[in-house]
Amino acid sequence: MDYTENIMIKQAELIATEYREVGEMHQSISATLERVALRVKVLDSYLDATTWIVGKDYKMQMASGKEESIILDRKLANPEVIQKVLEGNIISQQTGFEQYFTTPVLTIGYPIEIAGNVEFALFIHTPMPQILTLIDEVRSILAQAVLITTSIILVLVYFTSKRMSKPLKEMNQVAKKIANGDFAKRIDVDGVDEIAQLGESLNYMAEELDKIDSNRKAFIANVSHDMRSPLTSISGFVTAILDGTIPDEKHDKYLRIVLNESQRMIKMTNDILELSRMEEGNLPLKKMEFNLHEMIRDLLDNFEHVTKEKEVNVNVLFDKKEQIVFADPEKIARVVQNLLDNAFKFVNNQGTIEIETVAKQNKVWVYIRNSGPSISKEDQKSIWERFYKSDLSRGKDKTGMGIGLVIVKETMRQHNEELGIISNEGELVNFYFTLSKV
Repeated sequence: MDYTENIMIKQAELIATEYREVGEMHQSISATLERVALRVKVLDSYLDATTWIVGKDYKMQMASGKEESIILDRKLANPEVIQKVLEGNIISQQTGFEQYFTTPVLTIGYPIEIAGNVEFALFIHTPMPQILTLIDEVRSILAQAVLITTSIILVLVYFTSKRMSKPLKEMNQVAKKIANGDFAKRIDVDGVDEIAQLGESLNYMAEELDKIDSNRKAFIANVSHDMRSPLTSISGFVTAILDGTIPDEKHDKYLRIVLNESQRMIKMTNDILELSRMEEGNLPLKKMEFNLHEMIRDLLDNFEHVTKEKEVNVNVLFDKKEQIVFADPEKIARVVQNLLDNAFKFVNNQGTIEIETVAKQNKVWVYIRNSGPSISKEDQKSIWERFYKSDLSRGKDKTGMGIGLVIVKETMRQHNEELGIISNEGELVNFYFTLSKV
């Protein structure tokens, strides 16, 4: 509506300007009207409009369109509207001329000046249906655009949802299989978006669960093997004593073997229970101050027979006589005991074991090193894991089940301290951990 109104005002301005220029040449009214008639016809054709030029006596001077024969030279019945334009005002209205037209019209009134005086009122009437037709066309174009755009969006949404739902369905199926214990299933990851990252995470979880399950099975096999041996010995010796196969004078010897095997089984069971309770958080820390160096000396005394048997050279390198630390002494003693067990287990005959402490700022670093076979990079990552037991320990020592280092890891985690291993070919295998210094 505004667009049509602006066009009508612009055309009315051009007609008024041309009329003024012709009128200032002192031509007759008929000659003047004839000059502007061509522009009026063009306007009428373009907007399907009707153009009037009305004099001061409210009579029609010129009319275009199909109504001209009806109202020409008649006095119009809208004196107040005509007078407003003759006073020099530009008007725009949609009512006031209904009696002259069969359809509603948009009317523009524009004053025509000659020599500085308003002599005529120019009225341009454009049928409202014509304007409404334009509006309908615009609405039709918009509707088509919306329909096409919506169709494209729906197609894109459909294919996008299909592309997204396919990997999600696959993940759902794989997750169900993993939940049922099938850890070998993997997801084909394509792309780098969030769904692809979720697929990679699910694959990583499956790999870790597969590794844990494999270690669990190996652990159960190790436990079964390690417990079957002492049980077989106990059963065999007790049966032999009861049926008289072993003479009375040898009873003490074989009863001591039975006792040792029983104690070995008790140690295995205690290790499993302790690890389970630590992982569940049922063994709270009881921290206090104690002398770390004194503890290490006392624990080393337990390995005197192994030292002599393997002819091991033990070097103790303390930075000072006493070193007071703040930790749970019972659990730290278990850490040192397990690391020493490990060192004496794998040290070669006539080899070397070093125990060193170094104070750095508010921490004490404890190093337990042994000569002997190095530990591969792969085993270095796995020795701290639950249910893992390196093949190196099989047959080396019959008193453990490979969970000593797991207990060490859990203990240091509870203390929020560092723990690690350094092992390179041709060098001492080096386990280390830290404690808070007092």
